[in-house]
Amino acid sequence: MAIFFNIFLKTFAYLVSISLIILLLTLIFSLINNENRDEFAFSSGEETSSNTIAIIEMNGLIIEKNRNFVELANPLIISPSEVNDYLENLKNFSPKIIIFSINSPGGTVSASKNLYDIITKFKQNNKTEIIFHTNEILASGGYWASLSGDKIYANYGSILGSIGVKGPEWFFYDNPKSISTGIFGNRIETINGIKVYSKIAGKSKDILNPFRKPFEKELEHLQKMVDEIYEDFVRIVSKERKIEINTITEDIGALIYTTKSAKKNHLIDGELTLENLIQKIIKEKEFSDYKIIKTSNQSKSFLKQILNGQINIPKIDLDYECLSLRSSISTILSYQSVGC
Repeated sequence: MAIFFNIFLKTFAYLVSISLIILLLTLIFSLINNENRDEFAFSSGEETSSNTIAIIEMNGLIIEKNRNFVELANPLIISPSEVNDYLENLKNFSPKIIIFSINSPGGTVSASKNLYDIITKFKQNNKTEIIFHTNEILASGGYWASLSGDKIYANYGSILGSIGVKGPEWFFYDNPKSISTGIFGNRIETINGIKVYSKIAGKSKDILNPFRKPFEKELEHLQKMVDEIYEDFVRIVSKERKIEINTITEDIGALIYTTKSAKKNHLIDGELTLENLIQKIIKEKEFSDYKIIKTSNQSKSFLKQILNGQINIPKIDLDYECLSLRSSISTILSYQSVGC
């Protein structure tokens, strides 16, 4: 018995030590990320030039999150409030052009619309030309936000479009007989299995309750909600991209497109790499000299190691964000596309 307790205490102490190290690293890198959030670093060109081109890098889901929430997954989140901080900081540099280098499959409706409004307001108040560029994916809520720019460009191979709205899926556990939790996750056993009700678009207090079937009136209500948001989305696309509403709803739809098809449907202005886009701007503006500044993301080298699987950490924060998305109306391409 003494040997058992000795091994148990050593194992417990080891696990506690690992937990403390992870917690300490989380706090350290969160602080580093917060410190660098509003900073811009010189990238290339001539540091004394007044022809400043600013590049803001954004990657991930568009979600408004609490800045005090400690998470290592910040590179996977585009927070409108943080983007607003970047823009406020940029006023000190008086950039001639701002390029948003963005990769996003979408996000929540409120955050996507808020990001669109923030950038639109900045553009109007500062008379600054704003260009969006993606080298991977710009869809749904991500595309909505990009409509705030003067032009949209994409790298070859990018995925674009998904002009649609998707509501949360309703999981119905038919006659649950046991619910258990453990270190390997939650487990629910039912008599009649699990049914999934998914609407593309509550009156009831317990709407989305997974332990009862949805009423038809509730499903119709959810459909009406997403229809209303979809109409706003289409209206903004039509206004900003000069495309007829009927063309968007009947021809373009909520499909995703390659850069060639997106250009043909007037969803983007051209297919260019970010480097070629910069050279295009310099040539068109006839800059004899220029200066490029970029957002400082010094802490992300470690974070990229985590995301690439080089360092193993629990997926607590990602699961938290997925749950947030599933509990609200969202304009996301698909939960699976981001590993939820």
